[in-house]
Amino acid sequence: MITLKDKVSSFFVFFLITAAQIGIGVLGFQRIISEYAGHDAWMSIIVAALAISGVIWLMYRMLGHHEEGDIIGIHRFTFGKWLGGLLSVLFAAYLVLLATVVLRTYVEIIQVWMFPHINVWALLLLILPLVYYIISVEFRTVVGVCFLGVVYPSFLLLTLFFPLKYAEPTNIMPVMDHSMIEIIQSSSLAILEFMGVSALLVFYPFIRDAAKSQKFAQLGNGATMLVYLAICIVSYLYYNQQELTDVIWATLGFWKIIELPFMARFEYFGISTLFFSILPNIALFTWASARTLDRTFHAGHKKMALLVITILFLVCVGMTDRMGVNIINDVAGKMGLVVLFVYVPLLFLLNVVRRKVKKNGS
Repeated sequence: MITLKDKVSSFFVFFLITAAQIGIGVLGFQRIISEYAGHDAWMSIIVAALAISGVIWLMYRMLGHHEEGDIIGIHRFTFGKWLGGLLSVLFAAYLVLLATVVLRTYVEIIQVWMFPHINVWALLLLILPLVYYIISVEFRTVVGVCFLGVVYPSFLLLTLFFPLKYAEPTNIMPVMDHSMIEIIQSSSLAILEFMGVSALLVFYPFIRDAAKSQKFAQLGNGATMLVYLAICIVSYLYYNQQELTDVIWATLGFWKIIELPFMARFEYFGISTLFFSILPNIALFTWASARTLDRTFHAGHKKMALLVITILFLVCVGMTDRMGVNIINDVAGKMGLVVLFVYVPLLFLLNVVRRKVKKNGS
């Protein structure tokens, strides 16, 4: 039972949405989204953000009609106890997948750029106990981590001014040199950076005046769009498209040019600071997964949190090379498209039909 003291102000939805969307992707999404639209791929970020805005609207419409106010209750109402329970478990697995993508990619970056000989399991044993501590207590702790995860690393946006010294405006010319189809294809790749919005389907009941919080969710999505848009445009001004295809982590590439009198390797500082952005990602996704399993099986939140953390550890340890990381990123991207743009709209329609049938039958 969620009491009033368990809930947070609707204002914090801005930080929850932004923290769920901005994470490890800021380091290397530029190359990925340029596959179809090239130097016009920055437009795909706007298209992706607008599409996610529509999904957020659908989520609020659907969640607002249920007293329980989360996807577990909606599954149970729409599909019944057993099928609804199975779908909730699959959704929990999807959330663990999102956490895995963030955590394993961050670990890989630490291995490549900072500590090449460190074992994956050693890094995980440093990070995951902290994640368990955050998600095993009340939701307010997760919200606090998300708040800090947005505010503290935000100064890294100032680093975008350094590459502008070497900017080449011709790199993004001519504008609209690609078709709308190509831009939409690139936007499907950009969706991976916005998929964290799925957690809204679980934490919605923990928001005071939740129905009125949609403006903060939309503002959070808009802020995410502006951050990715700024990083993308600066990257495209700094790199030409040929150079971009050879750079895995474009943002780290222009962090290397930053020279400060008190710091020789700024990229080390940037990677370390980015931990405060990826921690909210992992904490929110694992908390939402544990909450979903607890609501489905009634086994206790702490037990489910421990189960989720254990699964996350085993899956991350099982990926031993770059190929495994690439595969799980591709799978997560495709699943995200299906969940957000096929399953959520379909669930919304089925839920509307189910409510009308029940109303007419009563």
